[in-house]
Amino acid sequence: MADVHAFSYAGALLSGVDEFGTTWSIEQMSGWTDGVALRVQREARSQQDGEWDVQPLRAAREVTLMGKAEAVSHAALEQSQRRFTALPLTGSMTGSSDEGDLTADGYLSEAQRFQHLSGLVAGWALTFVAPDPLLYGPPTFESTGLEGVAGSGRVWPRVWPRDWGVPAGTTPGAIEVPNVGTAAYWPRLRIDGPVDNPVVTLNETGDWVRYNGSLTAGQYLDIDCANRRVLLNGFVSRAPQVEFSGRFLAVPVGGGSMSWNDDSASPDAKFSVFGREGAWL
Repeated sequence: MADVHAFSYAGALLSGVDEFGTTWSIEQMSGWTDGVALRVQREARSQQDGEWDVQPLRAAREVTLMGKAEAVSHAALEQSQRRFTALPLTGSMTGSSDEGDLTADGYLSEAQRFQHLSGLVAGWALTFVAPDPLLYGPPTFESTGLEGVAGSGRVWPRVWPRDWGVPAGTTPGAIEVPNVGTAAYWPRLRIDGPVDNPVVTLNETGDWVRYNGSLTAGQYLDIDCANRRVLLNGFVSRAPQVEFSGRFLAVPVGGGSMSWNDDSASPDAKFSVFGREGAWL
């Protein structure tokens, strides 16, 4: 099979030529472009026809890649084998196509297989599991103060990671959060003090997250929206001091914008958003 995707795992090429001159190719792929398996707990109605309605949920994404490695010498084949079998057990997998790069974080769920077919050719297989089934586009980052000024628009040609900024005419203190994908995703936020009772709002959905407390200069909050985890200076949980409404600032398909405010409006305070260009299923 001539696949249109090129893959890498933990920085190691699984498509193309590696540092030993060995050519890696993929002959079978499953799980990357498939729909994700569903978790459905069905329950029959006692002494009635039918079943109780349930809410299906998506399981982890499991990706299996199989292919060949063709070396320039037997020594090179063995060097490529050692690199392959020594891959870290956790890492990021990236699939590249004409549509761009998509990435998932996860772990190897089975031992790598590397079978010598001749002195120069081997077959290989790798199975990867992403607990978060979404595939993510390139990262984005932007920050703003409480007394920032509106940006002058986006800069072309594009650079990576893409910096979306605040387009001209938008409200100071707001940040655009893109999502050109097919599924909502949760960004990571950071608020740098000094601030008093900061609140972040996703304007398109009305979702908000408020921290009922103060940060002095030099302190910051690290807000992991996916896991609803709020840490002071990256270590100390502040979950009891957090209130929220909605889906904890999930960025919808089509993207949106986040604004923030607090009770002190310090010009030294800063709000940062670590997002993604998009998320796909």
